Amino acid sequence: MAEQTRIEQLDLAVQALLDRPEAPLPAPADAELAALVRLAADLRDLPGTGFKARLKTDLQRRAEMASKPVPVPKPAPAATPYLCVRDAAAAIEFYKKAFGAIELGRLVQPDGKIPHAEIQVGGATIMLADELPEYGFDSPQSLGGSPMKVHLFFDDVDALVQQAVAAGAKITRPVKDEFYGHREGQLCDPFGYTWIVSTQKEALTFAEIERRFNALMQQEGTPPAAKRPVREGFHTVTPYLVVDRPAEFLAFIKQAFGAEETFRAPGSAGGTHVELRIGDSMIMAGGAPGHPAAPVAIHLYVPDADSVYHRAIAAGAASFYEPMDMPYGDREGGVKDGFGNNWYIATHKATGHLREGLRTVTPTLHPRGADSLMDFLKRGLGAEEESCERLPDGTIAHASVRIGDSVLEIGEARGPIEPTTAMLLLYVPDVDAAYQRAVAAGGVSIELPANQPYGERRAGVKDSHGNSWYFSAPIARAAK
Repeated sequence: MAEQTRIEQLDLAVQALLDRPEAPLPAPADAELAALVRLAADLRDLPGTGFKARLKTDLQRRAEMASKPVPVPKPAPAATPYLCVRDAAAAIEFYKKAFGAIELGRLVQPDGKIPHAEIQVGGATIMLADELPEYGFDSPQSLGGSPMKVHLFFDDVDALVQQAVAAGAKITRPVKDEFYGHREGQLCDPFGYTWIVSTQKEALTFAEIERRFNALMQQEGTPPAAKRPVREGFHTVTPYLVVDRPAEFLAFIKQAFGAEETFRAPGSAGGTHVELRIGDSMIMAGGAPGHPAAPVAIHLYVPDADSVYHRAIAAGAASFYEPMDMPYGDREGGVKDGFGNNWYIATHKATGHLREGLRTVTPTLHPRGADSLMDFLKRGLGAEEESCERLPDGTIAHASVRIGDSVLEIGEARGPIEPTTAMLLLYVPDVDAAYQRAVAAGGVSIELPANQPYGERRAGVKDSHGNSWYFSAPIARAAK
């Protein structure tokens, strides 16, 4: 028989060890083999029972995990708003105060500018950065406004709006319940962006929203915009006061007449554009330092003409006649503000406030040759004459015409009453048709009909007396 190799001798010894664990250890004559057998004896009870149980459990768990999809990091939304602002640091602080935003991070250049930052409002991430005009990254202040609106949802939109207004936001559409299940309003921030803020009150399918919409349209008969092309809170005619010191003018009109600022944005040609509410009326104003002013005259109805007159004087206006009882039933005083505008401050004695058919603010035009202006208003703007009082020489002392739901007053410039060249905005159903009619009546085009980034179609003409008339309508209802 052939002699066994050392490997074969070791295999036999280990097998005997495993077969008869109670028997004495095999003792090969070879010292190295004997050492290996003793090592095998030490290892024969490993692994232990506990280890084997843990190993079995771990392997089963790994097998189960391998059969399930492996989670991956959630990707960022496909679209994320990226706001270009002037003074990103201030914007971040505003959004924290107004919307409860959480700052996720910012990058800061050595000059302090922020080229990128991220905030979170609710579950939405919003990116923003300081403007960089040299790279075509311009803020709404530089562009004169932004056509983009951001829609945010909150648990309590009414409380949110109060918080945002306290932080410096302006309400451009009051909060109210909408047919599509939202309680909703609209804000403008100090950096030129508009925010639609909502609380979802009902979870509706699109089919239900469409059903409600159709029912609403059937109930109304025609779309609301077709019946009333006027912005909410405005009337057909709104005066636009052009001033060379807008900040000082705002301080004056608020102190003198209690005007409430409802909107502010950069003007289309720079400077500032603001909208103000006085009583039941709106006034627009704008301009920039060094910009030519265009003074107007306003008939202002208030509950107490005397107290408002004195308040206007205290705010810096100059008197050109003190309050007195007028033959047409008003108590009226006149002041000229520091920007060239005339204010006829009146209280109708019979009603204690307004004359019937008038509003708080009534634009008043003082042309030389009032008859020709009256003719343009009728032929070019569709105005209807309501009254006309003439002096013995035939000139118009006072006249009133109605355009839509608004009244304009006209009086010949004479004596201390200097000619004015007003700028007025008219909301009309069809901008193109209104523009063509005004041009056909002798108006000179100053702005061709065009859609504007703030959602309106606009056109403008100037009459022979230097008054500018801008026609406006929501784009959805404007002629194309």
